[in-house]
Amino acid sequence: MKTVTYERFGGPDVLTLSDVAPPAPRAGHLVVRVRAVSINPLDGKIRRGDARLLSGTRFPKTPGLDFAGVVEQVGEGVSGFRVGDDVFGGMGSFKAGYLSEHISVPARVVAKAPRSLDAVQAAAVAVVGLAAQTAVRAVARVKEGDHVLLNGASGGLGPYALQLARRAGAHVTAVSGTDGVALAHELGADTVIDYRRDSILASGKTFDAVLDLSARLPFSEARALLEPHGVYVDFEPGPAKLASAAVQNPFRAQKHRFVITQSTTAALEELGRHFDAGELTPGPTQVFELSDHRRAFEVAEKRGLVGKVVIRLGD
Repeated sequence: MKTVTYERFGGPDVLTLSDVAPPAPRAGHLVVRVRAVSINPLDGKIRRGDARLLSGTRFPKTPGLDFAGVVEQVGEGVSGFRVGDDVFGGMGSFKAGYLSEHISVPARVVAKAPRSLDAVQAAAVAVVGLAAQTAVRAVARVKEGDHVLLNGASGGLGPYALQLARRAGAHVTAVSGTDGVALAHELGADTVIDYRRDSILASGKTFDAVLDLSARLPFSEARALLEPHGVYVDFEPGPAKLASAAVQNPFRAQKHRFVITQSTTAALEELGRHFDAGELTPGPTQVFELSDHRRAFEVAEKRGLVGKVVIRLGD
């Protein structure tokens, strides 16, 4: 089978398309024929070696943190899945990616795909959809009447955080690049700021919650945008930031909190129900074929990307 691998840390040029043996069924796992895999910012961090504490340094590695496909084999001890089921899932481990024609994946990080989404759409929503659910509901605890700032609202994660915040009854200010302004308006943002033209820091506005989806607005700067008891939501937890927040949060009213996403069957099923009920709509995607995988990563890692990049592996 075809799989994308790399033997050293670096840019997209280290990626190669290889032939390897298909995976064998394992207890607790599903063997899935992969139809599509999406690219997340964390893929680039892992490949460059920026997350080696989590990903390890053993090679070869395969990128791809979420996928959609069809169950081909069900491992011993697995219930709730049958051969032929359309499934989606992701982020079982930072050490094992899914950009292969067939994968063996723990059943605990897989769910049946939303009926309303095709394979490309389903592949693009697991990691970002779960992160948005966690950020809006569990971390920021957005409620009706809150004023919420989404910095980086039109990337892969932003469309889902925006929709969930609006469904909670919040007033949403979206910060986006020029290419994403129309999408943010379409998804219901009350105010949209083009960061290429205006600075949110100069706006004089304050918010109950600031979600830094772009990882370019540090807490030290975001504090000026927060209400006295506001919450800053950080999507890139690291040892130094976690330690600092743990020490300082008890002594300050403005809180620095982090999104740590866990992919589980139950969480994915909940996410899927939102799509099937029409409560969430999928964000835009750019689709590449497996043979053009390097170009896909180059596009995905450009600043200002609207939506997500998906690599299609088959029908």
